[in-house]
Amino acid sequence: MAAEPLARSDDSHSTGRPVPTVPRLGTTVIMRSGWLLLALVAALHLGTARAEMASANLQVTVQVLPHARLQADPAPVSITTADVQRGYVDVSRIYQLQTNAPDRVVLQLNPRVGLTDSIDIDGFQAPLHMSDSSLEVSQPLAREFTVNYRLWLSAGAMPGEYALPVQVAALLR
Repeated sequence: MAAEPLARSDDSHSTGRPVPTVPRLGTTVIMRSGWLLLALVAALHLGTARAEMASANLQVTVQVLPHARLQADPAPVSITTADVQRGYVDVSRIYQLQTNAPDRVVLQLNPRVGLTDSIDIDGFQAPLHMSDSSLEVSQPLAREFTVNYRLWLSAGAMPGEYALPVQVAALLR
């Protein structure tokens, strides 16, 4: 009697004799890919598990430069006919000083020629008189201070609105 081939689960037939089986080509590639994927995941996982912590000291040096800023009301000086006949006009200005070096601030007052012959200045430790040349004031100043000016008008002064005939600046020494 001839041996009848036996049916196998993978749709192949056997004669009953043991024959070494060779896995299909696709099965080998899938198995190798699986092992490769497993090795890759393990390597990545071990890499994050071995994370190290590093630290360093950083030294920072900051130098703040001294500065001074002076602000005042830029309102014009109004001169009337009565002021021209009297020969002078009194004006006050409030100044705000912003500085990080108050002991180094010097005020510089510069006349603007044309409207006045001279200017009397009050509001500092001593009264000042300014004609053609600049003045410097070296004294401790508050963050906000008031300066009063008596503007002695020149002979050709006319009624109207003018800029303050004194330019005031804060300088650092």
